[in-house]
Amino acid sequence: MLRKLQSLETTDLTYSRPKRMAVIDVGSNSFRLIVMDYVPGTCFQLSDEIREVVRLGSGLSETKVLRATQVELAVNTMKMYAAFCKAAGIDDVRVCATEAVRLANNHNAFLNRVRNETGLEVRILSGEEEAYYGYLAAVNSTTLTDGFAMDLGGGSLEITHIQNRQMRESVSLPLGAIRATEDYLTGDPIDPKSAEKLDKAVRKMVAELGWFRAAPGNMLIGQGGTPRNLAHIDQQTQNYPLDELHGYHLSTKGLKQIYDQLLPLTVQQKRRIPGMKDDRADITTAGCIVIRAAVEAAGFEGVTICHQGMREGVFYEHFLQDTPNHLFEDVRRASIYNLANLYHFQQPHAEHVAKLALQIFDQIPPDILTCTPADRELLWAACILHDIGVTVDYNDHHKHSFYLVLNAGLPGFNHRELVLIALMTRFHRKGPVTINGYGLLLEKDDDQKLLQMTACLRLAEQLDRSRDGVVHEVRVHIGGQFAQLELLVGGDGVVAEWSVLRHADIFTKAFDKALEIVTTPV
Repeated sequence: MLRKLQSLETTDLTYSRPKRMAVIDVGSNSFRLIVMDYVPGTCFQLSDEIREVVRLGSGLSETKVLRATQVELAVNTMKMYAAFCKAAGIDDVRVCATEAVRLANNHNAFLNRVRNETGLEVRILSGEEEAYYGYLAAVNSTTLTDGFAMDLGGGSLEITHIQNRQMRESVSLPLGAIRATEDYLTGDPIDPKSAEKLDKAVRKMVAELGWFRAAPGNMLIGQGGTPRNLAHIDQQTQNYPLDELHGYHLSTKGLKQIYDQLLPLTVQQKRRIPGMKDDRADITTAGCIVIRAAVEAAGFEGVTICHQGMREGVFYEHFLQDTPNHLFEDVRRASIYNLANLYHFQQPHAEHVAKLALQIFDQIPPDILTCTPADRELLWAACILHDIGVTVDYNDHHKHSFYLVLNAGLPGFNHRELVLIALMTRFHRKGPVTINGYGLLLEKDDDQKLLQMTACLRLAEQLDRSRDGVVHEVRVHIGGQFAQLELLVGGDGVVAEWSVLRHADIFTKAFDKALEIVTTPV
């Protein structure tokens, strides 16, 4: 399938003009507009986002209608969004409404006002469609193969069962953060008895879902603004060294600590909690109760945060319209090439460096190689991305590459893997290899693994220093205290030999072997 997409690898962006799409999510709590810039079949990125808290679902469970004040705010917000899209020159605008509009008896009047006053056509998603777009976002941005996607919005909790990357079944429960707050929680601070009532209600609903159960190999993905906010609070609590929510694992222990912190506080006090979004302070306790109770009732020990949701799912349906089931065949590979293409990487050089680096890696004897087979993919990823910092500037481009990788994030890779890939790009040119303060995210021996993988990358980079591919193959011979790199060259290999010898010391540090270089014509 990636081959049908040119593998997200081969399109020359110099001759490709990006297109733009806006997706507007008319949600129960907030309205969100995202702008996606993309080159069909090649790459994409989020280029803008606007969020307005509207609380369209406020009072809906009691009255079954959208309140006049909320409708007025909603229409004004949609006017602003329409004006933004016009000013930005975005013609492809897709507007989707979810739980609040879906359930309201007066939704036709609301849709007519939006159409007449903004020119925007609002599509009301069914519960199944809402779950489907959330599923597309989860499966295209994580390694979720078997398990569940759990999306907590303002009006509902969507739970989707996924097997072999296919959506099997889904359910929409009346447990959104706004709805749960209004239906169950009383007082400010919240009455503990009302919190307990909500907890029991969630566990009862989950227990009735026979298919929502943890099992070996199953993954649980969390989507929605409240789960992201909870994850941000958890990160702030433990001084997490990475400012990235996508891929963050929020444990049930962390959820309990947040709940214990929130429960005795007033809304005003909650707003002062590090990481708390000011406009979510009044509904986050309910969201925390719902997420924690659902996760525990299903038998999971935590939930992995997915920063993407329904809006991105709508985009993927279009971007991947010519691919089976609108899915990337390999999320991790697609993620690497997407980022590489965004920064106009030198594809022949990057892929040749990857080839040579993996040849070196594969020939290191197991008794001196700390790395595992799983680390091989991380080395490949760093090879493809190592030079993207040149887009910023050649000088210190290794530092720019590190920044770009770390801050762009790599959907499909966990935070440990992201940091290791970024650090390899940071040290691919020069300097002592260190974990740079990210030790909290790394595992035992990762410092040595990082050194060994970086050694393979740095040597491979030097072997293609002249960007001519003269080194066709590398053979590694190791015996005693010495190692030899035999370079099979298809021309004059003097530059490659000179360049790699200047960096032989990193091989010695990584593998405790003195290194010599020989060349063999082919």
